[in-house]
Amino acid sequence: MPFCYSPWTNLDIDPAGTMSPCCKFQRKYYTETFNIQTDSINAYLGSDFLRTVQQDFTADRWPLGCERCKIEEQHAIASKRQLDLARWQQHYDQYQLDCQQFITASVAFGNTCNLKCITCSSYSSSRWQQEYREIYNVDHPHVKFYRQDFVERFTELAPGLLHLDIPGGEPFLSGVKEQQQLLQHYIDSGRADQMTLHYTTNGTVFPDTTWWQLWKHFKQIDLQISIDGVGSRYEYLRFPAKWPVLVSNVHEYMGAKQQNSNVQISISHTVSAYNVYYLDEFFSWCYNIGLPRPWLGRVHSPAHMRPTVWPLSARQAIVEQLSRSPHADVLVWAELMTQSDDSEQFDEFSHRCRQHDQYRSTDFKQTFPELACYL
Repeated sequence: MPFCYSPWTNLDIDPAGTMSPCCKFQRKYYTETFNIQTDSINAYLGSDFLRTVQQDFTADRWPLGCERCKIEEQHAIASKRQLDLARWQQHYDQYQLDCQQFITASVAFGNTCNLKCITCSSYSSSRWQQEYREIYNVDHPHVKFYRQDFVERFTELAPGLLHLDIPGGEPFLSGVKEQQQLLQHYIDSGRADQMTLHYTTNGTVFPDTTWWQLWKHFKQIDLQISIDGVGSRYEYLRFPAKWPVLVSNVHEYMGAKQQNSNVQISISHTVSAYNVYYLDEFFSWCYNIGLPRPWLGRVHSPAHMRPTVWPLSARQAIVEQLSRSPHADVLVWAELMTQSDDSEQFDEFSHRCRQHDQYRSTDFKQTFPELACYL
């Protein structure tokens, strides 16, 4: 059975402030929750919740909250668990499981964002708040950053931090002051040159000089630009972003990489019911402009936006399209579309698609014509 070190070595703080073992963890199966706005990190570390997750792994069981990695591994898709093992194995080998110190962390400094990407929600994007309330009757507040003593408390438990993920919201708009204070701490402590940083940005904001001055002290900066489509499909999925702005910023990021030896650019792509048909188009665009091979993540929630919600006839057409791709990563998704079936959610997808189109004045059928006949 697989083993994961994240429940011991990693802390994830999501855009709402909830603490978990990692960013893929599903908290819906557990009643006990801890939030950085009201609870201490030490309380989370000593919780029955975390102990249960740890005991599952030590007993060779998948914890309920780890279903995303479990599903991906069952379909030959590299999971976060596997990626972490490949990257941090030598550090895991030296780690004492009872030391209660983090060597990696992911901290979303609130949910401030300038976009409302279709597969996102007001949980992770403040821009979504009104639309989500009106369509789903759910109100997630705009979460800014948490507590004044965060940097002090966090660094006490992570003096030897190796890696820090900063997702969104949009990281260059959310909790900027606190982020920069945290980076300055590790610079002052002499730790920065041993640390790697990873940002997930929507690419519509280009960091100012303050960021670059801080980053030059760190071992490596991975600026991952999250892009879900090309042209009009990008604008639909990353509403209300504009494709020319994104393309201009991508080239600026690529130029900055050339000027900063410790900076690398990566690409992430969220595969959903909307864009699974167009994976080859996206890979080809990345290849043609000199971007690296994209990392692909599958929508798990909301369930009605999973790539496998389409009825059988549509899934067959999608598989046929993906199977023609010269890109090996795309072919893997053809297999997933064959083996998985979430079509019981298709009516919900159709219903919500119409609602969002009406609210945003967008048009799925015009933007995704190859799938329109199935909707």
